[in-house]
Amino acid sequence: MHKLKILTLVGLPFVGVLTAMVLLWNQYLFATDLILMGVLYVLTVLGITVGYHRMLTHQGFRTFWPIRLFFLAWGAMAWEGAPSEWAATHIRHHAHSDEEGDPHSPLDGFWHGHFGWLFSLKNFESAKTYAPHLLKDPVVRFVDKTLLFWFLFSLALPFAIGGWTGLVWGGFVRIFLSTHVTWSVNSICHTFGRKDFESLDESRNHWLIGLLAMGEGWHNNHHAFPKNAFHGIKWWQFDGSGILIRTLEKLGLVWKVERVSKKALDSKTSETSATRTMLGDLRNKLVHSIQEKKKELSHHPALEKKYQQMLKRLDKIQVYLQRKKSWKRQTLLAYEKEIQELYQQLKHRLAKPLKSS
Repeated sequence: MHKLKILTLVGLPFVGVLTAMVLLWNQYLFATDLILMGVLYVLTVLGITVGYHRMLTHQGFRTFWPIRLFFLAWGAMAWEGAPSEWAATHIRHHAHSDEEGDPHSPLDGFWHGHFGWLFSLKNFESAKTYAPHLLKDPVVRFVDKTLLFWFLFSLALPFAIGGWTGLVWGGFVRIFLSTHVTWSVNSICHTFGRKDFESLDESRNHWLIGLLAMGEGWHNNHHAFPKNAFHGIKWWQFDGSGILIRTLEKLGLVWKVERVSKKALDSKTSETSATRTMLGDLRNKLVHSIQEKKKELSHHPALEKKYQQMLKRLDKIQVYLQRKKSWKRQTLLAYEKEIQELYQQLKHRLAKPLKSS
């Protein structure tokens, strides 16, 4: 059932795009269709970036409940799931960013990071684990319970205004664009772009995603300062969501807006540079250790299935160590311990006579 839902999410908008191409080819396109697509794209993307992400997940600002409902409702109309589940999954991403346990790291494959991760239910988190406070929020609970209504309303609205062509462009094409732009933050912004700040993951700043995703593409900035309500830190880093939050703040509609001090900005790179060098040395040491151990164990191809799985686990750790460039010390130490334990178990098994086939 979960895979069927995801196939619908991925497939239906794609069919809508194909239909739109046919309509465009036959010059069956109206200005209303494009206006609907543009307006609904902006509103639903802001629902995700301002509502689901900066307001709900990272609590970057406070506001009145009607405004919370406004942003969460438009976020629900983006077809990216319930706000509590979205927030919990994103909190898990930050807790394990580009490590095992990250639901959508492109280190497990670029397309896995883009949308492949959606097909496995284990990659989704309930709010009970990572965001139990959201279960007590009446606005979040309301949007969670009425999610299907917002899904359908996001299609009924463009149909009511623009008819069938309005539904195609303002509904399905818009959903296709907004979801793939959001997923690009997970895939492209953890693969391509610049790292203006030293961070212990593979987050990058990418100007194009920054533009299309209303500021979310300044992803390295965000991972360096997760609670900061403004992802575009330099003057030229366009952050549509940040501009909206500043406007609402000046109007007195939001308050307690999280910001990063100049001192914090200046110290971020210097405080992690030496640590990153040390962790890089430890990572290289672990890669070399795995290679030596695998070489030693390769002379025993008759190991039983259970122990072959241990060797595969060593392979997986090695791949992760080689692909990822930035690490948390506790993660590397945990890998070091696991590598040693696996090696000792394999050595212990090899010290005994192998079972005959």
